[in-house]
Amino acid sequence: MLVALLPFQIALAEEEKTINFYEFHDEGINKHWAYEEMEDLFYAGVMDGFADADGRIYVKPDELITRAQFVKLIVTALGLSNEGMTKTFSDVKQDEWYADAISIAASAGLVEGHNGLFYPNHPITRAEITKILVLAFEKTVPFPSTSVKVFADVDHENWAEEYIRKASSVSIVNGHGSIFSPNQFATRAEAFVMLHRALKLEQSSLPKDADLTALLRDYITRENRLVETNRFSELPALDAEYGTGFYGAGGGDPKPFDWFYPAVDEAEITIQMDDENLEFKVLEKSNTLAKVQVSGIIVSVQAKIPSQPELNEDFTSSMDNGIYYLKKNSLSGKWKIYNYQDR
Repeated sequence: MLVALLPFQIALAEEEKTINFYEFHDEGINKHWAYEEMEDLFYAGVMDGFADADGRIYVKPDELITRAQFVKLIVTALGLSNEGMTKTFSDVKQDEWYADAISIAASAGLVEGHNGLFYPNHPITRAEITKILVLAFEKTVPFPSTSVKVFADVDHENWAEEYIRKASSVSIVNGHGSIFSPNQFATRAEAFVMLHRALKLEQSSLPKDADLTALLRDYITRENRLVETNRFSELPALDAEYGTGFYGAGGGDPKPFDWFYPAVDEAEITIQMDDENLEFKVLEKSNTLAKVQVSGIIVSVQAKIPSQPELNEDFTSSMDNGIYYLKKNSLSGKWKIYNYQDR
């Protein structure tokens, strides 16, 4: 039984998050229909979970998402900040964790409230989420007039018909068959998936492939030189320099010889990282997210451990087709690594 679950964003700043804070503790979460999208947003530092008293993180994907939670999510995803005048609501206290996000979103014209009230802790409907997403992404995602999906429960009298039409034209929303259920409250998983789709569709300011690959080449070669010279203690600082979110906290490490690290002081280890034939393939990219496949690294390891000769090793391994996930920082404009998967 959980005594209390706190919104994760009020528990720790990003630079204070350790690798333990990127692990979901919801039962059966890895089999959830929205797991991949939630993991991606969580690792990128866009999505927040809830922390219990022991720091365990819960996503609670099938719970309803509140208006405050979704506004916080969209403001974080877009990297929005207050510019000029701010808008406030009488039911949003300034010391609440969501106050700044609601003020920012309202000032940007993404939300309006009702008669001076915002109702931050009320659940948000699927129609309301769709409107916010269209307003948030209409400058970066092309919404064609064709390929519009028709829903039996969304007619021309529905206030959200225009937004649902636009969002369905690019599959940000799909509905359930011919039904959209605009007035149904959205779950957290539904909101995360809609946002994830929108972020992947941003095409107005794409990064150059050469810039993405240059960043990864610089990172990988610097990392390899540290490994070859047994300067493992400097790797966390390098990961923090080039990484963010999950990767910046030490996750997604692609090196296949982690088990040697604890024995470095007593072992005679020679590691060679052949990266002369590095190859890069940009698999996906949007304005703020990218996936790059890397191949062409050959790792040769010779290890002699006097106290444990049975652990002596001499092997060569190819590190091909690993995928780096990158995210653009909205403030600095720099791209950083937030995840790595060995394929």
